[in-house]
Amino acid sequence: MKALNVILVLLVVASALHVVRLVATDRHLAQQIAVTRDGIERLEGTYAELQLEEGTLTAQGRIERIAAEDLGMGPPGADRLTVVFR
Repeated sequence: MKALNVILVLLVVASALHVVRLVATDRHLAQQIAVTRDGIERLEGTYAELQLEEGTLTAQGRIERIAAEDLGMGPPGADRLTVVFR
C-alpha cells in the first residue's frame, strides 16, 4: 500500500509539473500572437500609406504635367505614328 501511495504522489507531482509547463508554453504562445498581431497592424498601416502615396504619384494629371514640363514630351505627330495590322 505504501508503494502505491508513493507512485500516486509521483504521478500527481509529474502531472502538476506538466500543467506548469503547459501554462508557460501557453503564455509564451499568447505573447507571440500579440507581437505578431502588432506587426500585422503596423504592416497594414504602412500598406495603406503606400497605397495613398501610389495613388498620388500615379495621378494622370501629375504624370502628364511631369511629361510635358520636366521631360518636354507631348503627343506624337502624325508623321511619328505607325499602325500595325494583325
